[in-house]
Amino acid sequence: PVHTGSPELPPPTRERLQNAVALGLADRYNPWDHYVQPLLELVPELRQKFPQTAIRVYLAKDLGFLADELAEAGCEVYEMKSSSLNFAPGGLWRFLPFAEKDKLVVVTDIDRLRDLESDLTRTRTMQQSGVGAWRVPNPRDYTDDYRVCYQPFVGCQFGVQGGLLEDVRLLLDAFTWHAIKDRLDPSVIMPGCGPVPLGNHRWPSYGFDEYFLNVAAYPRLAQEGMLTFVPSGASCLLLSLDVEYCTWGNPASELVHFSSGG
Repeated sequence: PVHTGSPELPPPTRERLQNAVALGLADRYNPWDHYVQPLLELVPELRQKFPQTAIRVYLAKDLGFLADELAEAGCEVYEMKSSSLNFAPGGLWRFLPFAEKDKLVVVTDIDRLRDLESDLTRTRTMQQSGVGAWRVPNPRDYTDDYRVCYQPFVGCQFGVQGGLLEDVRLLLDAFTWHAIKDRLDPSVIMPGCGPVPLGNHRWPSYGFDEYFLNVAAYPRLAQEGMLTFVPSGASCLLLSLDVEYCTWGNPASELVHFSSGG
């Protein structure tokens, strides 16, 4: 379950992944169709088109039965020591490559694999510009229930120069420990409004990965310079402050607008 408080699920099997909706284990789609089958179908094509690019998958312990099939499709499979029945810790594993020197790291979701070429282009542009990261922020200030939902990074659409956060594993452990102990302030000081609560910040629920990314990783990466790709027409209070902060952190930072849907 992606949210705490949801009913516990039985251990995953191939049958349960393929028939989760019929078995009453999922509401919207079968995990196999949404997460596994696209890898098996698209990765061989992507590896042929981009032979210099490794497509890495972090696989929870209880999904180890998929390892051989994914590797055969061309994935670089990392089998983890723990399972992840909730959204976290699995949602955080994709940040581990931040520590790997001399690598260009692109973070994406399986449902964005068809957009990989544009993400690779942005990553090469980042490298040529001499900055540390590129990102597409979420240019919206509030949720409908007036919680801050602006995100400097969206967890499935960004790239970084590997090695900039050599201590990322320690940072993940420390951040998670303090979050579980309620020692982090989950609020944002909005211009003229005072503190407003953040949405999606509870361990181990959905969104905790972006909570870490935007609270712990973002201030560090901003000092290395960023390319910020923003949909044309985007407008919100925190976007302007975000861009100003990044430019102050590193004058090599740049803002690039693109047409919505790109």
